[in-house]
Amino acid sequence: MSSSQTSFSAAPPLGGLLAPRSIAVVGASEKASIGRTVIEGCDLLGFDGSIYPLNPKYDQILGKPCYGSITEIDGDVDLVVLAVAASRILPQLEAAAGKGASGAIIYGGGFAEAGAQGAALQRQITDLCREAGIALCGPNCMGFTSPYAKTHAYMMDLMDVDAFKGNVGLISQSGSVTIAMASDVSRYGFSHIISSGNEAVVSTADYIDYLVDDPHTQVIALFTETVREPERFIAALDKADSAGKPVVMLKTGQSARAASVIQTHTGGLAGTARTLSAVLKSHHAIEVRNMEAVSYTH
Repeated sequence: MSSSQTSFSAAPPLGGLLAPRSIAVVGASEKASIGRTVIEGCDLLGFDGSIYPLNPKYDQILGKPCYGSITEIDGDVDLVVLAVAASRILPQLEAAAGKGASGAIIYGGGFAEAGAQGAALQRQITDLCREAGIALCGPNCMGFTSPYAKTHAYMMDLMDVDAFKGNVGLISQSGSVTIAMASDVSRYGFSHIISSGNEAVVSTADYIDYLVDDPHTQVIALFTETVREPERFIAALDKADSAGKPVVMLKTGQSARAASVIQTHTGGLAGTARTLSAVLKSHHAIEVRNMEAVSYTH
């Protein structure tokens, strides 16, 4: 059956996630932290929307008024950055849904990759986000950075902003891969770097679909540990091919040992290398075997 004949449900629209007009940072702090990194990164990129630090311990953070909760914010909120422990996620997401947020990020672990209890919590998060129309990045991820949208919601600091910009959109289920790729911008730069993590709501297929429509992205690079939605993934590859945007993919988990590691890393199950290779070839994606090949293919 072709992908065009298959019925599937996409994630909520990704605009409020990857190109927000306003950002609430839950767990913001003056101390070295994810929250501080996000605020400083957005300032460095020149984010021209509103940034709302949230932490009841502060009156202001980095010169911005600080709020005790998301309900205290007068303006609209597109993206909610959740730099807090897993035990605090659900109440914060419920508040975000009540505020009408359309995007969210959960950086921390303790979800599907951590056993039955974590998987149950992730299912609650997934259900809440889908019902509220929230495009969720993660959990268990590094976040993302989108320099053309002037949005930095990534766990690491930006170094050379001018050199960083380019036409490669990277989607990786491994945070360490995004760190490695972002550290070398001598050959090419990025339109987006997305660490997708457990993909509780937004999958690799959804990100591909978004990047195909993104005018700043001309090449899509993937580091994939498991393809959770094969039919949607194939449809996204076909869309990229029709748009003339090459998809370059490095898949890990080609041995039984690697597949076992993936199960504990992102809570996913790796498919067989032979099957995936056949799919990639038949849908005109480029498969590579190592990180060096990913770099030089661009």
